[in-house]
Amino acid sequence: MRIIFFGTGTFGIPTLQRLIEGPHKLVAVVAQPDREKGRGWKVQLTPVKEFIRKAHPEMEVIQPEKASDPDFIKHLGTMNADLFVVIDYGQILSKELLDVPVKYCVNLHPSLLPKYRGPSPVNWAIMNGDKETGSTVIKMNERMDAGGVILQKKTALKGNETAGELLERLSYEGAELVVKTLGLIEEGAENIIEQDESRATYAPKLTKEMGRIDWNRPAQEIVRQVRAMHPWPGAFTYLDGKVLKVHEAELCDKDAKGLPGEISDTEKFIISTYEGRICIKVLQLEGKKAMSPGEFLRGYRIKDGTILG
Repeated sequence: MRIIFFGTGTFGIPTLQRLIEGPHKLVAVVAQPDREKGRGWKVQLTPVKEFIRKAHPEMEVIQPEKASDPDFIKHLGTMNADLFVVIDYGQILSKELLDVPVKYCVNLHPSLLPKYRGPSPVNWAIMNGDKETGSTVIKMNERMDAGGVILQKKTALKGNETAGELLERLSYEGAELVVKTLGLIEEGAENIIEQDESRATYAPKLTKEMGRIDWNRPAQEIVRQVRAMHPWPGAFTYLDGKVLKVHEAELCDKDAKGLPGEISDTEKFIISTYEGRICIKVLQLEGKKAMSPGEFLRGYRIKDGTILG
């Protein structure tokens, strides 16, 4: 089959690698435009474009500002693609674009659809304390993440995985699922099951404010928040008026000791919450590098009874 891949971020790269190595013909790659980022506002290549430049330099990478652009859609139509594979692209595909391939468009989504439609399914699965998540390949329609399910695979959540680690794991598991899907489509053996709309939930886009720690919540919830917000936007609190990022934390005990946010053990950096206490394992004060509590406390004096937040 002739395939056009749509993707921008790192999540789709394992699938893109499999497409390059596989039996199908990858005729083009579509990514979001490169953007200016960083302190110097230098143009940075999207992860997908950077990958293609190294792995498949002769491959065309098309980067329209808007995927709905008529000239862009017309250009894709000349490529006679059988299928579009869409993963972490970042724009909604119009009906005109969905109708371009001979067969249809498929999308890999890192959740067990219809649960957690939307941009941040992995983060919310961790935040909500789910025991399992997974990957789903759907036949796309005009509604976000609402197409019929072709294949789905469940996976257990590990108790200490961050959102970044889980997303990476799902990217490889999802790539295998996409390869199986392409085999079914080529044979005409796919069984598409419509999603149960009554079970649909939404995983909204993350904001920086979602990383703010509320010490009046239970310790277990805060530990999950730290994992769910890593690597972005990052969980944070305040120490002496400065932003203190919490990169890694674990539950110490379930009993409440001290006021919420109080540093009840300065040597081990144990923090009291509304219910239970957490141990901060890796932290980063504003303007400093990330470090262990021991490293931090060698250069920063904390008074007894200090309250974070």
